Amino acid sequence: MSPLVRRKKSKMVADYRNIAKEHLRFAENQLGEKSNQCLKYVALELRMAMEALTYDRALAYKDEFPPNEYETWQPRKVMLVLLEIDPMADKNSSLAYGVEEECGVPASKMISLGSEKVLNMRVLKKHYDALGSYLHMQSMKHVRAGVILDFDKFRARCEEIITYVKEALSSPIFNITLGNFARLNCTECGNPVRKRIHSCQREVLAKCYACNATYTISDEGNGKVNWKLHQHKIECANPNCNKTIIVLDHELEVGRQWKCPSCNGKNTFVLAINHEETPNNANAADAKKHAAD
Repeated sequence: MSPLVRRKKSKMVADYRNIAKEHLRFAENQLGEKSNQCLKYVALELRMAMEALTYDRALAYKDEFPPNEYETWQPRKVMLVLLEIDPMADKNSSLAYGVEEECGVPASKMISLGSEKVLNMRVLKKHYDALGSYLHMQSMKHVRAGVILDFDKFRARCEEIITYVKEALSSPIFNITLGNFARLNCTECGNPVRKRIHSCQREVLAKCYACNATYTISDEGNGKVNWKLHQHKIECANPNCNKTIIVLDHELEVGRQWKCPSCNGKNTFVLAINHEETPNNANAADAKKHAAD
């Protein structure tokens, strides 16, 4: 088994941090060749190092990361998901501890454990796609226009990216994700639902990734929250039946059906637009037609 992959609870988990270090090492070796032809290999290795670092950051939010987003491989898209979960996901941070002399009063003396530098969205936006342009043959349009690749500029970009990647990998602490969380066993399926709540948020949306039930979490103060399940009371479409059922928000889909337990009729959700001419509109249309004649 590769040393860059470890087995955890019968599932394969990549050691993205060490993978990033390997790609950085290869990139530096190729950059040291001083050959313009080697720069495309430097670009490829640096792109993979940036991807690995972003995936490593995502693992720190694995309990909050939507399962369907695991198919996303572009680091910018992954970071967008992380920033939606936690606006501080791409921010640098420091960690220190100390003993409180009085309960609730910050310690006067703090001992630093170090600082973390994160490969942030700004760096990903500036450099990731730009590196990709050097991994392909120049377009015929650029060749005809006489566009010449600026290898000195390309090399400088690679050196700048190496600095960012090195800073992220040399952080003595990493993947700090402190926060306040609300937790509930889903009322529909029983699976745990966990949601990060920031101090400035009065309401947040949460989703059970097991059954897709959704909730609104409201801050009630004093460390208490209220979970409200998104559901609707739906009446049977039979005008002679007054039976109602409860439908979850995610179940409101066009074409979905249910059998009324009271009248035994079949109900179907449909999407439709119905238009009827009002008397005033009909008269106005006739007057316009006569005027044109």
